[in-house]
Amino acid sequence: MTPVRSFRKRSWHQARQLAQALLVLTWGPWCLEATAAPALARVSAQTSSPSELLTRACSALEAGDLDGAAGHILTLRQTLPERPEPRLLESLLALRRTRPSLGWREAFLQAWNGIGRPDFRDSPLLPEKMLEPDPLTATPRLETVWKKELSAEQRFLVALAMSPDDAEQVRALVTHLPGLTTPELLNPIAEYLKRDQLPAPLRDQLRAALRARLTALSAEHPRSMQLRALLLLEGTSDQAPFTAREIQELEALSQLPDWRQGDFFSLYQSTLRQFEATGVSLPENHAYSISVLALVGPASWLLQSRAEASWDTLTPAERQRLGEALWRIGSRLSDESSIVERFVGLQMMKKAATALGDAERLRRATEWRAEEHATYSALESSQSTRWPIPSLYKAMIDSSIRDEVAHMHAFRAPEASTR
Repeated sequence: MTPVRSFRKRSWHQARQLAQALLVLTWGPWCLEATAAPALARVSAQTSSPSELLTRACSALEAGDLDGAAGHILTLRQTLPERPEPRLLESLLALRRTRPSLGWREAFLQAWNGIGRPDFRDSPLLPEKMLEPDPLTATPRLETVWKKELSAEQRFLVALAMSPDDAEQVRALVTHLPGLTTPELLNPIAEYLKRDQLPAPLRDQLRAALRARLTALSAEHPRSMQLRALLLLEGTSDQAPFTAREIQELEALSQLPDWRQGDFFSLYQSTLRQFEATGVSLPENHAYSISVLALVGPASWLLQSRAEASWDTLTPAERQRLGEALWRIGSRLSDESSIVERFVGLQMMKKAATALGDAERLRRATEWRAEEHATYSALESSQSTRWPIPSLYKAMIDSSIRDEVAHMHAFRAPEASTR
């Protein structure tokens, strides 16, 4: 996932852009075509290009044909002796021979660390071209699925995935909201309402249904900061200073033990099952996109924006109370399992420490944020999901979906400090 560095002036469209960026990063290899990159060197007209050799070596490793893989890797190493890709494959091959029970993710990490943690982001050998679905074989797209007979939950999710823009889709959201049991799925609706492009009657109807369900679910999940924060802030201006009543409510909700109740993996799995049942093309992509949007709700952005608009209007005592509440909320948010939440929470803590004039907390938050950025950069540089080895790809994706922050931390430099 890609960290969110600024939530200012964010809209539903921008949230979807974020989700799409995360989608490409995490799910991209499902859609990548292993076509040859421009060859860096050719021994003769009959010799396979380096990218073809890498793909063949990876295919042999996947199939367990270690001798075949060794031949392709040797040729690749001789053709491009300075490139790190064949060295990583060579290390992977050695681990497959000596430790065949070692998982693909762990083997890749050992191999990558062992050859000096090279940066593969600009690799000309790894596949990178997006593969368009074959129109003759692709299963239906969202627009086609929408016309089918669907359950209320399926129609709700399809409407969210389509970025609802007409009355029928909005009615699908309103119809299902009273029975919605997954609190995080209220976030995409709150984001959608921020567009403020619906006719007033439809917008008012959707907002009323959202707030009614928020009120009920907040009572059902009393440990969740996010629900109470969304109920407090949804529909307010991002430039409105906090009132005394709102600061009191923020203080109260900042004492709650969790930012959100559900976990990303369970949300993704349940959403995936519903999309699969619709028969839509690439259900895993739609499920992942919706699950990401469910994390990137407007509450944390509104909280930060309104805090910035408030500092100069508050008494010293009010400023202290708001800053402490913001620090506690950011701390809880940064403990969640997604990279997005990790970075947003740390940014919130940094802003709170700045407003409080607390040099020690500002130093800690700044250091933690810098460490996480360095770790995220390391994860990116490995390009672990671009290597055309299906078992490796699956292992990386499974680990990321279960706990993305823990997965990212596995790529931390061995000498890096931990929070």
